[in-house]
Amino acid sequence: MRYVFLALVPIWLIFMSACSHHNSLQSFNKQYYAGNDKKAYEYAKGEAGSNGDVLWNLQAGISGFNSSQKDTATLLEKGEELFNKYESEGLMGGMFSNAGAVLLNENVKTYRGNIYEGVMFNYYKALNAMYLGDYALARVEFNRANDRQRRAKEYFQKDIKKAMVENQKEESSNETFKTIDKKHTASSTESILEQQYSNLKNFKIYNGFINPAVSYVSALFFMSESDYPKATDLYKEAYGITQSQIINKDLEVMNKRRMGDKSTYTWFIIEDGQSAALNELAINLPAYYVSSSVLHLGVSIPQLQEGKPSAISYQAITHNNQQKFTAFEVSDLDGVIANEFSKKLPFILTRAISSAILKAATQASLNSIGGEYFGDLGALAGSLIGAAYSAATNNADIRITTALPKRVLALQIPNNAANFSLQADEHILYEINFSCKKNQNYHKKSEKIIVLCDKNDNILYLRSKGKNPTYQILKGEIE
Repeated sequence: MRYVFLALVPIWLIFMSACSHHNSLQSFNKQYYAGNDKKAYEYAKGEAGSNGDVLWNLQAGISGFNSSQKDTATLLEKGEELFNKYESEGLMGGMFSNAGAVLLNENVKTYRGNIYEGVMFNYYKALNAMYLGDYALARVEFNRANDRQRRAKEYFQKDIKKAMVENQKEESSNETFKTIDKKHTASSTESILEQQYSNLKNFKIYNGFINPAVSYVSALFFMSESDYPKATDLYKEAYGITQSQIINKDLEVMNKRRMGDKSTYTWFIIEDGQSAALNELAINLPAYYVSSSVLHLGVSIPQLQEGKPSAISYQAITHNNQQKFTAFEVSDLDGVIANEFSKKLPFILTRAISSAILKAATQASLNSIGGEYFGDLGALAGSLIGAAYSAATNNADIRITTALPKRVLALQIPNNAANFSLQADEHILYEINFSCKKNQNYHKKSEKIIVLCDKNDNILYLRSKGKNPTYQILKGEIE
C-alpha cells in the first residue's frame, strides 16, 4: 500500500499544477473584468515574479497601463525579453528541451507565448510611451510591432515544421512507443478529435498574421507625426483586412493636411470586451484502441471560445446640435487569435494523441509488471495506478492572455464640433469638454469629465470592459 501511495504522489502534484494555471487565470479575470485594474495588475505582477513570465508580464503590463502604473514599461520589457528568447529557440520547436512534457502534460512546460502576443508587447509599449510623451520611443515600438507581424508567416512555417520534426524524434527515442501500433491508434482517434473543432467556422478568421488594430493605430500615430508615407502604407494594410470606414475618414484628413489644412481632430482608440479564451475539452476514448489491459484512454484538448463584447456601439454626441459621430471596428482580436490557433491545430492534436497513447501504454506496462511480480492482484493494482496517472495528467494547456479586448474600434471627431458626450450603447461614459487652460474644477466636479484642447490633435485610449472604463491621453496637451 505504501508503494501505491508513493506512486500516486507525483500524479497529485501534476494534477495540482494544471489546476493552478486555471485558477490563476480565473483570479486575474475576476478582478480585471470587475473593473479593478490595479488589483488585477498587482495579482499579475505577483504571478510574473522576479524572473518574469511571458503570460503574466503581458497581463501585468496591460492592466498596469490601464491603471497608470509606473513600472508598466519595465514589466512589458521583461516579458518581451523572455518572448524574444523563446522565439529565437522556437515558440513550438524549442519546447522539446522540456523533457517529459508529453508524458506528463502540456502544463508542465514553460509558457512560451504566441506570435500575436509578442506583437502586443511592442504595441502596448508604444501606447505607454505615447502616454508618457516619449514619441521617439513610441515610433521605435510601433516599428517593431509591425516588423514582427510581417515576418510572422515565414517564422511560423519554419517553427511548426521544426516542432513536428522534434516531436517525431522524441517519439522515436521513446521505447514505449515501439511496443504499440501508434499509427492505427492515431488514425482511430484523430477524426474524433477534429470533429470537436467545428466551432472554428464561427470565427471571422483573418488570413495571415497581421492584426489590423496594430496597423491602424500605428498609422494614426505616424499621421500625427506628419510621416504621411509610412501612415499611408499602414492604413492600406489595415484597410486590406477590415475595409473599415474610419480608415477612409483618416485618409481624407491626411490628404487635406498635405494640401495645408490646419483643422484639428480628436480620436478615441477603443478596446472593447474580452478576447477569445481557451477551454478544456476532455474526451474518453475506447481503451481497446491501445490494449485490453488499458482501463483509461483519455485526451484533453484546448477549445477556442469566442470573446465577449462589452457594448454593441460607441458614438460621440455633440452638445450643441446633437450631431452624431460613430466608432468603427478596426480589428476583431478573435480573428487574430483564431488564425494562429487554427494553424497550430495539427500540432496540438498530434501532441494530444501522442500523450494519450503513451500514457495508455504506460498503463499496459504497469499491468504487465504488476502481474509478473504480484499476480492478478498486482496486475489490477498496476492498471489502477496507470489509469489514475492517465486521468490525473489528462489536462489541456489552456493558458492564454486574457487581458486583451474582443475588438478594437476607432472614433474620429473634428474639434470644431465642440463639446460632446462619449457613449456606449447610448449610455454616457465621459463628457468631453474643450478648454486649453488647465482647470482643476473640472476634475473636482466629476471624474467623468475629460478636458482637452481644441487647438491640437488629441488621441485617447479607452478600455471598456463593462465596468469602470479607463482612459489614457496618448497625445494632446492642455496649456
